[in-house]
Amino acid sequence: VIIFSNCLRAIVCLCPVMSEHDTIAVVDFGGQYAHLIASKLRRLGVHSVIKDPTEATEHFLGYKGIVLSGSPALKSKGELNDWNTALFTLEVPILGLCFGHQEMALHYGGEVAHLQREYGPATLVLVEQTNGAAAALFKGCQPEEQVFMSHGDSVTRLPEGFVELGYTVNAQKVPHHFAAIADPKRKRYGCQFHCEVDDTTNGQLILRNFAVGVCGCNPTWVMSRFLAAERVRIAKQCEGKEVFLLISGGVDSTVCAWLLHEVLGPERLHLLHIDNGFMRLDESKKVIAALKEHDVSRHVHFSDSSETFLRAVGTEVAPEKKRLIIGNTFITVFQEMAQKLGLQKFLLAQGTIYPDTIESGGTKRSDVIKTHHNRVPIIQEMIREGRVIEPIADLYKVEVRELGASLGVPTEFLDRHPFPGPGLGVRLLCGLGSAPA
Repeated sequence: VIIFSNCLRAIVCLCPVMSEHDTIAVVDFGGQYAHLIASKLRRLGVHSVIKDPTEATEHFLGYKGIVLSGSPALKSKGELNDWNTALFTLEVPILGLCFGHQEMALHYGGEVAHLQREYGPATLVLVEQTNGAAAALFKGCQPEEQVFMSHGDSVTRLPEGFVELGYTVNAQKVPHHFAAIADPKRKRYGCQFHCEVDDTTNGQLILRNFAVGVCGCNPTWVMSRFLAAERVRIAKQCEGKEVFLLISGGVDSTVCAWLLHEVLGPERLHLLHIDNGFMRLDESKKVIAALKEHDVSRHVHFSDSSETFLRAVGTEVAPEKKRLIIGNTFITVFQEMAQKLGLQKFLLAQGTIYPDTIESGGTKRSDVIKTHHNRVPIIQEMIREGRVIEPIADLYKVEVRELGASLGVPTEFLDRHPFPGPGLGVRLLCGLGSAPA
């Protein structure tokens, strides 16, 4: 399945998909909900990936369907025309959400206009005479359902072959026609509302109906299967090598450490915890004690580099600049420690997760939300050289927690927030004592 959505992964598949799981591709149009769609699908047991809408059509071969997702762009103003509309030629089901819904209508000959902006809950009323077509997408839904709307453009005329499945009414009882449409013969479905957000009461049911019912996906994406496959991959990539992991004590790096320990054992895994001067009271002591207590590694190293980090950050107050400084300093300290410990053939392990490279602005449609210390330029170079292993890079945070629980990671690690690392330094807001003119 392919889903056109708001966000893109920094590293995208450049070949037909090869996976043991039926997969939905979420195509990112630069909006805010792409990862939410993909994550919600995975919670249903359906594997999903984020894709760039400018990728060649052949890069989408092998997916079970397509979902077109939202975007801040306004099609009525001629925005966002530089994407590969040839994806509509693929003989797979397509679900358009919000902007994707409008793109689908326009492509097949409908009309879109900029009407009154709408944001908030609305009531979806399913049209009785189209129950046959609506049954596929809205099976199990009530005649009236609460949904969430967030849009400026609207579909004002349906293309040939499409029918209205439902319309919405807001608090002022104003009807919004064509809020749900379909061409059942071509398996094209569109929803103006966001079924991926919790405010749409039966949104998960609608996504399941599309992915499993319409697309025929077998919901095999479960952590037990991921873990089995990842064990094999780690053993192969780390053969004959020792692994060095920077561990903050946060969820991602801790689960990564537990996973590496399970495959490699405590002798081949080296852990380095760095106190960057921004840690909470006694936090570093607690992290080290827990790692030793659970025998995660026989080589738990600690570096109190508080002064190094504080000098590096200096009087910098801009959050993104502070994050970059802290990230680069982490790597400098790591390289010094690795040389001191004589690890000439080490692989650097990182607790990178699926959204990290998106937030670092690593894709065409993604702005820099924050630069992760595992995606600073030095690390990017090491990745190109094949010197980095990222065992949980395909997982979302909720999946990392699920994996950690299955590995026996203590709940105090899995449930902690905020997480250690550069984020704590950024959270310490500061200024130069002068207000802008």
